[in-house]
Amino acid sequence: MKGFLKFVSIFISILLLSAVLAPLLYDFLPFKFEKIFHRLVMIFSIASVLFFVRVRRETLVRFGLDWRQDSPALFSTGFFTAFLMLLLFTGTEFLVGNAHWGLRDYTWTKWIYKIVSCFATASVIGPLEEFFFRGFVYTSLRDKLCRGKIWLSMMLTSVFYSAVHFINLRRPFISPDPGFMDSLKLIAAPVQSFADWQGVWPAAIGLFLFGMVLNYAFVRSGSLYPSIGLHAGCVLFLRTVGYFVKFEEQHKLLLSSRKVYDGVLGWIFLLLIGLILTKFLRPKTVSAGPISS
Repeated sequence: MKGFLKFVSIFISILLLSAVLAPLLYDFLPFKFEKIFHRLVMIFSIASVLFFVRVRRETLVRFGLDWRQDSPALFSTGFFTAFLMLLLFTGTEFLVGNAHWGLRDYTWTKWIYKIVSCFATASVIGPLEEFFFRGFVYTSLRDKLCRGKIWLSMMLTSVFYSAVHFINLRRPFISPDPGFMDSLKLIAAPVQSFADWQGVWPAAIGLFLFGMVLNYAFVRSGSLYPSIGLHAGCVLFLRTVGYFVKFEEQHKLLLSSRKVYDGVLGWIFLLLIGLILTKFLRPKTVSAGPISS
C-alpha cells in the first residue's frame, strides 16, 4: 500500500508541476498549450521512472528487458503475429463489405515521408509504452500492491492502460492567454471524457483486451520483447493501412472500425492473437512470474 500511495503522490506532483510550468513555457514555445502540458507530463513521468527505478542488471531482468539469445525471435514473434492478424482482420472487413481499396494520391516523396514516419512512430511507441505499462506499472503492482497475484496485476494494468487512452477525448476551452486554471481544466478533462461512457465503452473494452494480451505475452515469455514487437506491429499496421484502405465504419459495434479494438470483430481478432501467442511463446517462470499463478 505504501508503494501505491507513493505512486499516486508522485503522479499528483507531476500534474501540479506541469500545470505550473505549462503557462510559463507557453509564452516562449511555438506549440499549442495542450501539447505543452501533455509533453511536460510525459517528460516528468519518464524522468520520475528513471529517477526512482535504479537501472541495474536486476532491474532489467525484472522488467523483462535483459537481452537474451532468443530476444530477436521473441520480438519477431510478437511483431509478425500482430501484423499478419491485422492483415487478416482487414481481409475480413473486405469480405463483409466494410472496407474497400482507397489508395491515397501522394507523390513518391510524400509516400516515403509517410512510411518512414509510420516506422518511426511504431519504433518509439512500442518500446516506450511497454517499458512503462508492462515493465514498470505491471511489475510494481505485482510486487508491491497485489502481492504476487499475476492475474489481478494484469487486469489492473490493463484497466489503467485502457483508461489513459481517453484522456484527450474531450478538449476543454483554453483561453487565448492560458494560465494555471487552464492547466487544471486539462487535468479534469479525463473525468469529463469518461462521463460520455456510452461513446467510449466499446473502445475501452477493446483496449483492455489488448492490454491483457500484451501483459500475457510478457508474463508467459518472461520477456518484454514479445510485447514490444506486438505493440510495434499493431501501431505500424494501423498507421499505414489508412493510406491504402478505406473503411466504411458501418455497424461499428459489430464490425469495428480501422482502429480494430472498438467492435466485436476486432475483439475476436485480439483474442486470437493471444491464442496464437500461447502456441508460439514458451512459458517461462522468471521475473514476469508464471502465468499459472
